[in-house]
Amino acid sequence: MNYTHLTLEERYQIYALLREGFSKRHIACRLNRSPSTISREINRNRARNGYFAQHANKIALRRQCSNPKRIPSEMWVQIIAYLHLQWSPEQIASHVPISLHSIYRFIRLDKNKGGTLFHHLRFRNQRKRKYGFPETRGQLSNRKSIHDRPIEIEYRTRFGDLEIDTIVGKKHQQSLVSIVDRKTGYLWLKKCGSRKAEEVCQATISLLKPIKDRLKTITADNGKEFSLHEHAAQALEIDWYFADPYSAWQRGTNENTNGLIRQYIKKGSDLNRYSDAYISEITQRLNHRPRKRLGFRSPSQVLFQEHGVALQMLI
Repeated sequence: MNYTHLTLEERYQIYALLREGFSKRHIACRLNRSPSTISREINRNRARNGYFAQHANKIALRRQCSNPKRIPSEMWVQIIAYLHLQWSPEQIASHVPISLHSIYRFIRLDKNKGGTLFHHLRFRNQRKRKYGFPETRGQLSNRKSIHDRPIEIEYRTRFGDLEIDTIVGKKHQQSLVSIVDRKTGYLWLKKCGSRKAEEVCQATISLLKPIKDRLKTITADNGKEFSLHEHAAQALEIDWYFADPYSAWQRGTNENTNGLIRQYIKKGSDLNRYSDAYISEITQRLNHRPRKRLGFRSPSQVLFQEHGVALQMLI
């Protein structure tokens, strides 16, 4: 038997039989459908408070709109605009009623025609650092280990638990201080003329001082640029911890965010080429980009909606 989509009438039957307490297998038998078809229909198209025929039919029809010829040109213009903001196809699909596969197909067709939309997709660089080797960069004084950090930080239930890192420029001459909140993913980014501890410390304080009463902890790697951590921690009234050497996964939020920044600033770039205004624009784009783990809300939305923090406080 050739596969056909469920009709609205069948969905009303599913709704009625579910209300009567019949099992999915029984419903499949009554409709002469596969049990997996009924199970998938209920799981994919149900509302928050149950399965309803009209709601399910509306969602299914929207999902079926995958033929580029049937999609209005205005919608493709909107999708292209999001791609230029470096939104992923999954993030775009969360805001535009079009399937993820249609977006990827559109990008692929554009590439085949000589287009450049695919340049805006995210590519993961291979990790080149070898993990597990002994620390050779010297020890930071009075460092508190990540293993002494309160366990509640692992659950990402509160705002104010931060991770910090530096992104190095060409020939290690400049750096970017990158700070991100573990729960919301909100990013602070500032360019420094060097990786010297004094400059990194001052950049950290200037970025976080406007909101220091909301902060709780910060976790860094073992770079010497954080040797003035005690001064920064005192100025911000925050507890400062250090991850284990060569254990980037212990600061996964920061590492992933740095990967997003690399979409705009390639590894080994001369950071002097990028103005403070450009750095600010990058920060704004990432803070307003929807994230899957946040239910496709942006870090800025979560920060304001759940914690009442206005963006003006962060500037």
